[in-house]
Amino acid sequence: MPSKNSINRPKQKLNLQHRVQKNAAKRSARERAGLLAPPRSSDQSQSGRAKSIPLDLFRGERVDQGPITTKTLSKKRAKKIERNLRYVEQRKLLVDVQAARESGMDIDVETAVSTKAKTQQTGPLQKVKESIWSALEDVAAQEMIVQTGAGTTLGGQFFP
Repeated sequence: MPSKNSINRPKQKLNLQHRVQKNAAKRSARERAGLLAPPRSSDQSQSGRAKSIPLDLFRGERVDQGPITTKTLSKKRAKKIERNLRYVEQRKLLVDVQAARESGMDIDVETAVSTKAKTQQTGPLQKVKESIWSALEDVAAQEMIVQTGAGTTLGGQFFP
């Protein structure tokens, strides 16, 4: 068959048919891969989103239904994903606090963060630490009476 730019080139109809066949093959391949299953306007559509197989495995979404799979999630990658999700949650909390502060609501940032931290750590060692710190705070809240006696650093009297 002569090339597209040769003197005896084929009709335009053959070129258009070839293009249509290639596009149909691409479309059927995408449909087999599951990319066209939900329409792009639906909420389940992955169109326009970043494709992350490890994140899908971590969340339990879009896991292959067959008995044999090549998609696995290592323990290290699972820890990384979990840590990154915690960071995202902290950023959202920070944005919410900043928005509330700008709107004029009084939210104590330290108490919001400290109550969350206290609920996470409730071991026996942590309870002892909390009781010691609460006792120290109670003592610090009371007035410290400092005796203003005459003397040196060694305790003896000083005569100028």
